Amino acid sequence: MRQRPGMETNSEKCVICGRSVETESKQSFCRLHMEAYRNIVKNYGNWRNAYGDLTPEEFLKRLENNEYAGKWVKEVARVVLSSRDLLQLFLDDLSCLSKKD
Repeated sequence: MRQRPGMETNSEKCVICGRSVETESKQSFCRLHMEAYRNIVKNYGNWRNAYGDLTPEEFLKRLENNEYAGKWVKEVARVVLSSRDLLQLFLDDLSCLSKKD
């Protein structure tokens, strides 16, 4: 397959679905799973306010089993919980977010 000028190929694949990772991503997620990941990070504070002392791990477990959560969110929650490295990146991202507030 010929590449158009200005288009870069990234051979890295999403750890969840195998799609191409479009941008530099520490988490190695495709665009769709990265969007779900960002929403998870962004909304942790809301859940923590609603449920009290909710740890990040408990939050991810609740998302994974929440009938109202979307497929992408559930997949991201499951994979982050199953990977020590991804869980640490998630904790780091939560920490960075709380410093911005």
